[in-house]
Formats: sequence, C-alpha cells, structure tokens
Amino acid sequence: MVENGDEPKIVQRPVTFRKIYATNVSGEWTEHDFRIELFNEKLKGGDDENWTYVSEAMIILAPAALKKLKNILDEAVKEETD
Repeated sequence: MVENGDEPKIVQRPVTFRKIYATNVSGEWTEHDFRIELFNEKLKGGDDENWTYVSEAMIILAPAALKKLKNILDEAVKEETD
C-alpha cells in the first residue's frame, strides 16, 4: 500500500460503494476540474468495423485532489518498478 500522510484513518463504505476495474483510461481538463474516464471493454462496431470503447465510469477531481492522486500514483509506480 502506498503511504499517504493525509489519508483518512477510518473509512466507511455505504451499500452503494462499488469497485471498477479499468483496462484503459483517458483524461481531460474542464474549466473547473480534471476528469478521468474509465474503460474496461471495447466492442466491434457495426458496418464500419470500428471499435467502440465502453465507459464504465468517470472520476471528477478538483485540482488539489488531482495533485494528491498524482503523488499516490507516482509512489505506486516507484514501488512496483523498484
């Protein structure tokens, strides 16, 4: 687990909590936040034979939350590659 000094000590998960597995992501800035789209599947299109990606969910982050996520991900990558 990646250490995070600002991580909550007690976490409750309501019945609506769910996990999402992603095999692909994309991200973009809006005027107020950063949005990460999570994909898990792609389907072959109809007549044009193009692939269509299925978006499972979107994570919307305030700039401060994005910075925190970046730090957590940087540490996780570092742990995995060391």
